[in-house]
Amino acid sequence: MNLIQPFYEKSTDSTIYACLDGYMGKAFVDDKESIHHTIILQGDFVFPSNLGEFHEETAERMIKGLLSYKDKGNMLMVPQTKECEKFFKNSEMFSSFPRYHLNSPSFEQFDPMKLKEFCNGLSKEYSFHRIDEALYERVMSEDWSRDFCSNFASVDDFLQHGIGILVMKGEEICCGASSYTAYRKGIEIEIVTQKDYRNLGLATACGAKLILTCLDEGKLPHWDAANETSVRLAMRLGYDYVGPYDTYCFK
Repeated sequence: MNLIQPFYEKSTDSTIYACLDGYMGKAFVDDKESIHHTIILQGDFVFPSNLGEFHEETAERMIKGLLSYKDKGNMLMVPQTKECEKFFKNSEMFSSFPRYHLNSPSFEQFDPMKLKEFCNGLSKEYSFHRIDEALYERVMSEDWSRDFCSNFASVDDFLQHGIGILVMKGEEICCGASSYTAYRKGIEIEIVTQKDYRNLGLATACGAKLILTCLDEGKLPHWDAANETSVRLAMRLGYDYVGPYDTYCFK
């Protein structure tokens, strides 16, 4: 990891930090003796980078090599250098779509009183629950909630490094805000609401509860948005919008 850290020194993506800190993910290089190209594979995300001369054939070979680890339909590629971005943009193998940057979080930017108001606004028929060993098994058993914990090696790994909050109605899990990834200083937030419970404000309350928990435990809660709805939710909870960026996938 020390060898590839310079390739990502300008990155502000916490999912990259999670790999560099040795918590989770896989890292690949073109040549251990003389590294020019690197890739970090983290969950569904692929982060190619390079230093020095860019070799198109090497980049293509390394990206195709990931297909032995991931189905190409589940690979979201985020180039980290201008040379890598040009390669993806000009290649006929890939198409692009936008994701959305929020600011790198600081402890000072959040308003705890406002976040508590969001939590207190949760209807009395619902309750908050922190993901423990039993709830870990339940969220991992459902397709819609699996990413709350799926990037961790085990339940023990999640309980040691991750933070997850669920909104439940009785015994039913309705919404969750959890660690998509974790690194030494914080987490990357994943929020999903079960289809039958959307547009009820559950994601706002659950996200607020997770952020407050992170602040209490000294962890920075990072947020990267897949769509404009996620951007609006993040801004409501205290994040600043930075702008869109291109993400690439196989055609």
